[in-house]
Amino acid sequence: MTDNLAAQLPDQPGDAAAAAEVVRRVWAQVLEVSPDSVDVHRSDFFEMGGYSLLALQAIGRILTEYGVDEVEAVEWEGELLNRLFENATPMTQAEFLAEKGCGTPNTADSAHA
Repeated sequence: MTDNLAAQLPDQPGDAAAAAEVVRRVWAQVLEVSPDSVDVHRSDFFEMGGYSLLALQAIGRILTEYGVDEVEAVEWEGELLNRLFENATPMTQAEFLAEKGCGTPNTADSAHA
């Protein structure tokens, strides 16, 4: 986790902070921006140039990093998409992931940031 992110997340549990870093990195990849330009509390996916198909792509990448199986992925994808439309910040998605027990991903894909 970057020092910058750690400074932004003083009151968040470790899993939410780790998940926020994953969401930040994936959003940066999908939106083709620097990860440093994605503020986990204030950045809005849609204001940064995202749209529904990019949102699905980002969610798919996040679920792949966590190794979520296909059955769970369908349920999680819907919930992540709903939360994104309600509050389009990385932390909103990270909090859902933390609720599901996700923190630092276990897959090798996460090393290829």
